[in-house]
Amino acid sequence: MAALVTAPLVHLVSDRDNRDKQATMPKDIDEGCSLLREKRPQGRVRAAVIIREGWSREGSSATQYRATPCVHGPSVRRNNHCVTHTTVRRQRVLLLSAIALVAFNLRIALTSLPTVVLDIQLATGLDDIAIGALTTLPVVAMGAFALAVPAIARQFGRSQTVWLSMALLVVAMTARLAGELPIVLGASALLAGIGIALAAGLVPGIIREQAPDAVGMATGLWTASMFAGATAGAAMTVPIAEITGSWTIALSVWAIPAAIAWIMWTIVEKPYRRQGPSRDTSTSVNLRSLPWRDANAWALTTYLMLNSVVFYSAIAWLAPSYAERGWSLLDSGVLFGLFSTAQIVAALLLPPLAQRMTARRTLLGATVVISTATLLAIGLAPDFMPIAVLMAFGLTHSGGFTIALAMLSEYARDAGSSARLTAMAFSVTFVVAALGPLISGAVLQWSGSWPLVYGLLALVCAGQLPSIIRLRRGIIIG
Repeated sequence: MAALVTAPLVHLVSDRDNRDKQATMPKDIDEGCSLLREKRPQGRVRAAVIIREGWSREGSSATQYRATPCVHGPSVRRNNHCVTHTTVRRQRVLLLSAIALVAFNLRIALTSLPTVVLDIQLATGLDDIAIGALTTLPVVAMGAFALAVPAIARQFGRSQTVWLSMALLVVAMTARLAGELPIVLGASALLAGIGIALAAGLVPGIIREQAPDAVGMATGLWTASMFAGATAGAAMTVPIAEITGSWTIALSVWAIPAAIAWIMWTIVEKPYRRQGPSRDTSTSVNLRSLPWRDANAWALTTYLMLNSVVFYSAIAWLAPSYAERGWSLLDSGVLFGLFSTAQIVAALLLPPLAQRMTARRTLLGATVVISTATLLAIGLAPDFMPIAVLMAFGLTHSGGFTIALAMLSEYARDAGSSARLTAMAFSVTFVVAALGPLISGAVLQWSGSWPLVYGLLALVCAGQLPSIIRLRRGIIIG
């Protein structure tokens, strides 16, 4: 009954036909089910799944294919188990839920700490440069591990690596209970950065593999959940600190959502983790394979890099800048929460708008101009319509970043070139962006001037404009 084919795809074999005759091979599950419905009136149809088996022989590799019968009706085989379409849909809903929970935890470690900076400085005696370094460490780790993530995933498997990332975040956030020791805060920041890097580099690939026909929706859910976590960390840390009377408890309480995501990922991804390490080398990444000589790749990388310098500097100093200029810690945290809420809206609305617009570069230019103006307003006139200013800043700055993220896939020729372009952009972006909070903290300590700090950030933000010129449609990198 088996038929030899050149790819491990689902195919159909009719009992009335010659069982050795090669059948028409559907491209996906839905096509296979339509063929089942067409053949059902003519006779009983049996679904068979081709399972690939590989081995090595005398230094060369070969591949054998065998057909395994599945149940009758619209069902498919996943991980050597027959599943129905209802099961597939249920698994997809659970997977998207797990992805949303993972994404929710990828910014909390960065946004929760700045809201209690003054308490940390009083308890530990850390100066502005050291506080900036606490925000810098996770971002440095994210950049340093961007190139290592594919190799780690090939060794242990993608799902197992995401599982490990959530475990690292649980440990990192729990360690903040002992945050009065500066070395513990530093170690927590480093572990959090490694955990964030592992998940951020792998979940998009899992989305493409497990939900190929819902990539847009899943990516929007991923981004919106990430910004929602950032909002929660910024807006709720100070109230928790006031209720408990301890800033260390307020920071460590965020281990709870990380633990929930870890448990959810363990449950949902258990069948896929049985597959073991990935042996697919089509998306392998090394330094020599990255598009270092491509001007368009550098234009996109520069845009993301400068955008991230401003973003990570803002999450480090936005709330403290308002607190030091007369706002209460609670109100400063609320303002930061509004900024993060605007980011969620931008992540959901601006990418579809940019996709429909023919003049996408005009939209990107407008986001840069408005972001630059809002940074100047925050620095020079913090009491001037702060809610409107911060909402505009969040909408435009985050919206531009989300549009640029979509270009990482749009400009890629295939999955391999997408992985290489993403690795180049993320490694450069995060390493350079890590300097933002550190340099701005040094400028603040030297000058004591918030207008100077935000003026420099506005200058960096405006520097995105030249790179937009090359970000036209129809570009293929790699």
